[in-house]
Amino acid sequence: MENLIRKNDIVKVEIDSIAFGGKGVARIDDFVIFVRGGIPKQILKVRIIKKKKSFAEAIIMEIVKQSPYFVEPKCKYFSACGGCKHQDIDYNFQLEMKDQQVKEVIDHLGEFGNVKIEKTIPSPDILSYRNRMDFSTSVKRWVMKENDPGTADNFAIGLHAPQRWDKVIDIEKCLLQANIRNDIFQDIKNFVRENEIELLNARQHTGFLKQIIIRAGIHTNEIMINFVTCTENPERLKPLVKLLTQKYNNIKSIVNNITTAFSNHSIGEKELLLYGKPFIQEMIGKIKYKISANSFFQTNTKGAEILFDVIKDFAEIDKKKVVWDFYSGAGSISLFLAEYSKQVYGFEIVQEAINDARNNCELNEIDNCKFHFANLNNFLQKEQKLIDNLEKPDVIIVDPPRPGLNPDFLKQMLKLNAPRIVYVSCNIATQIRDINLLTQEKYRVVKFQPVDMFPHTAHLESVALLEKL
Repeated sequence: MENLIRKNDIVKVEIDSIAFGGKGVARIDDFVIFVRGGIPKQILKVRIIKKKKSFAEAIIMEIVKQSPYFVEPKCKYFSACGGCKHQDIDYNFQLEMKDQQVKEVIDHLGEFGNVKIEKTIPSPDILSYRNRMDFSTSVKRWVMKENDPGTADNFAIGLHAPQRWDKVIDIEKCLLQANIRNDIFQDIKNFVRENEIELLNARQHTGFLKQIIIRAGIHTNEIMINFVTCTENPERLKPLVKLLTQKYNNIKSIVNNITTAFSNHSIGEKELLLYGKPFIQEMIGKIKYKISANSFFQTNTKGAEILFDVIKDFAEIDKKKVVWDFYSGAGSISLFLAEYSKQVYGFEIVQEAINDARNNCELNEIDNCKFHFANLNNFLQKEQKLIDNLEKPDVIIVDPPRPGLNPDFLKQMLKLNAPRIVYVSCNIATQIRDINLLTQEKYRVVKFQPVDMFPHTAHLESVALLEKL
């Protein structure tokens, strides 16, 4: 059948599932067609836009029959914005889809036999759940096919169009953040427009205002605004700072990160404090966290509370046990576990994150949590003296970036002989790859627990428990 399908052909298909990554899956005989935006049980006419030997990719031309799982998306930018790919799918079915995707990835990539996979834990909120939103600026506005705002083509503040680094969808609000932050966002946009503040031209590397990052403490109601600019000129922002702080009592911090890079990178070479403190506070459980402009913090606070509880339950810690937390970041997991442990050691390569973690220890008066600077590519090989002076781990927590664990680090971690490993990941494919290596040596997989931290997207957090044989 694959030889009969060609690029630009229009074919009729029925979507039978969603692939890992979010595309709908249809089949003609045994030939797979991935359909952007396809929902299970839709019957569609699609146009083939890419043809390979083993599969094709297609876009929807006509919905012949709608899926019973379809719901009307609440966001008017849904058809253009790539942020909430599944907002048109009933949330309960989104969870079923994620269950199936996790099982398929484990079945396809796992080399450790049958394992228990728990049902995906839902997010407490499916809208207004993000504590941080990053809005980009551009002099190139993306023209929407539906619900176009009709604003000037050379003015856009909002979210990038899918796979476009140079064009931005001009939006009024994002439903993933709370109303007060949308009000603040609108006031910023109006000020920028009225005062003709130059937006980013990513192609010509010109402009002043690059990004607007608004983050909040969900439980503290404290709000931080981070203006990312391409040059240093705080005087241009002072009237805006005055306007916002007089209107919104919840704003506790306004900073200006200055970066000469014209990529999407938001961490500045220099940071100026324009108002208040250089941080806001948030709480997870009993723990208070200071969050600075460039600190990593889970974007779904209420979801993080669930995730951390899963990690604690999997770790089975008590006051006699020692925890080693690799890729500890600003110490969010370490600090959460400290109350239940004898001792926690965190290891992290980003010095600013370690500073935040140590400050948070002091803030919470925690004395059984220590953080160490560690390049985990070679730390376990090169820092034997330090390692020998630490209490050996009863439990190892690993929460690496999307690429997963460095193979050299993984081999050295095995030598620690921890009875239990809790592996947390936002990329289940690299998580399975690493677990395959662990199970070839000294460990068995007990179970997986997916946690939906990102409703309406294909992403989730996966927590795996491994025990020493």
